[in-house]
Amino acid sequence: MASQLSMDQNFVERLKTILEANFSNEHFGVQELADEVGVSRSQLHRKLNVLLGKSSSQFIREYRLQKALEMLQNEEATASEIAYRVGFNSPTYFNTSFSDFYGYTPGEVKFKKNEAFNNEIGLKTSAAKNTKKTFRRKRKFTTLFWVSIVALVLLLGYTFYMNSKTNTETVVEPQMEELDKTVAVLPFKNLSDHPENAYFADAIREDIINNLSKVEQIIVKSRQSTEKYRASSLSAKDIGEALDANYIVGGSVQKEGQKIRVRVHLINSKTDVQLWAKDFDRDYKDLFALESEISKQIVSELNLVLSPFELELIDKAPTDNLEAYNLYMKAVYYGVYEEDIHLARSYLNSCLEIEPNFAVAYSGLAISYLWENWPNPTENDILRAKDYAEKAIKLDNKLSEPHRVLGWVYLSYDWDWKRTESQFEEAISLNPNNYFALYMYSQYLQYTVGDFERARKMMDRAQSIAPDSFEVAIRSAELYLQVGDFQNALEQADKAKEELPDATWPFWIKFKIYSDQGKNDIAMKQYEMILSFDEEGQKKIPKLHKIYKKSGIKGIYRWINEEDTSNPKSEGTLHNNAYWIAQKFAYLEEDAKVLEWLETAFERKNAVLYKVKYDPYFDKLHNNPEFLEFLEKMNLGNYQIKL
Repeated sequence: MASQLSMDQNFVERLKTILEANFSNEHFGVQELADEVGVSRSQLHRKLNVLLGKSSSQFIREYRLQKALEMLQNEEATASEIAYRVGFNSPTYFNTSFSDFYGYTPGEVKFKKNEAFNNEIGLKTSAAKNTKKTFRRKRKFTTLFWVSIVALVLLLGYTFYMNSKTNTETVVEPQMEELDKTVAVLPFKNLSDHPENAYFADAIREDIINNLSKVEQIIVKSRQSTEKYRASSLSAKDIGEALDANYIVGGSVQKEGQKIRVRVHLINSKTDVQLWAKDFDRDYKDLFALESEISKQIVSELNLVLSPFELELIDKAPTDNLEAYNLYMKAVYYGVYEEDIHLARSYLNSCLEIEPNFAVAYSGLAISYLWENWPNPTENDILRAKDYAEKAIKLDNKLSEPHRVLGWVYLSYDWDWKRTESQFEEAISLNPNNYFALYMYSQYLQYTVGDFERARKMMDRAQSIAPDSFEVAIRSAELYLQVGDFQNALEQADKAKEELPDATWPFWIKFKIYSDQGKNDIAMKQYEMILSFDEEGQKKIPKLHKIYKKSGIKGIYRWINEEDTSNPKSEGTLHNNAYWIAQKFAYLEEDAKVLEWLETAFERKNAVLYKVKYDPYFDKLHNNPEFLEFLEKMNLGNYQIKL
């Protein structure tokens, strides 16, 4: 233990030594520190989080602030000069960070130092006390006098500045309170004469969402959550309240020939007041630089400063070929908004015919093949998804989505747990707002690792980004159910039902919630609702009532399995799933059949078999030797050793 502690301390000291040599370099950020120490960004982040409870960027920022304090105490230079010396590229951001960290401004360091000195030597005589009081009164008067003069100058300067601003950029309200950086980017209006340019307006908005999502300090609401406000007449305040977003970004796009005009505005949703607006007129060939500029200005208006790594991600153009990118924008539009995956795929393939090294297009193909036949993609689907994701990463290792795809493939089909974790962590490191990666990683932590606390943190983050996601709500409900939080589980199941009223999954979750609580009559009604969704199921309801009356909830479980096992080789429908059949036999405590169906699931490379170790259905098998052997076969180990 002492040895481990020493190793951990040495690791932190090594980081400090590296920072000592590079702290004045404003471009020395998380990626550079990770490279110097010989680990990945995600490994560095995880290690510091465990050792110090800090993110990598927080560790670097606080080290620089500590160096700044030393310099200020030694009066080596002005606060602005020291800001640059310790690697801050903005004195304003330096002042804000310093005040947040120490509780006082850089300008007050001198007085803090004097106070500390006076406290140390002790001024005991009354004459000294009177002198000190007189000095304080004199200093107070002098301070008030100069504060008044400075305020007057600032007021006059601000008035002159506002009067001289052009109408292309307006600031209606200065930054007032410091709010959490939760941002919703609403659909941009298409003001072009050609309605078919709607895809272009959506593509610019999509890229701005992607750019902002790469900033660690910002929570960007998902496109899915904001899409419902495309034609809304609600105020920014109402939308912000509904989405739990403190800032709203909106705008319009006009494309005529090779010219683009984009107008963007930022609104404080708490006050419903516009903070900033600007018109951007550019040539089409400057599209990527324009999107980068807009994104960076929004970040600046939020009083944030980008790290060198974040700047690199935002400034990186996806391709030099605008014709290929135009096809990609159509693929995104039709694949997401029109939900025509085959049309979207044809556009992606056309992209690659023009530009064979277009990494984002490969990433799009990987996603399309992984999810086309979900929850039962074919073996060919999986292989193609994996192949395209690996090609995308080879061409551009700064893309989040292909890492997310590989994480899910390793989790669901390859059962390669180390690669699963590293791929999800890399996806989240590259895009902290990738809610797909967050909830998938949460699933891994919940079922494969058994770390429910970390799983909940990941799930909560995913839900803060995608508050209207059915998938996140339903997975969140399952996690609450697993830890016995029935009230929250029920609320999340109801939320999922609101998002997709025709889905049966929320009713199954509620069936489990009520049956776990012993409220079997209410549980029975939930399963009745599942059957009522189609005509064939409605015919079975009278029989279900008879079974329940005779055999209770166990009778329902037995009847479901009898229905499902009548065609055991089919996994193409929702219910005929070997893993789910094993779950129900576990509820019935028929261990031999549980193991039989788990073996079937193993042979079929069942997509949800990764859940087996910490799935609560199998809690009573934790001491079953054959079940433990099955876990070993999946490299999941026993219950004494956590991965």
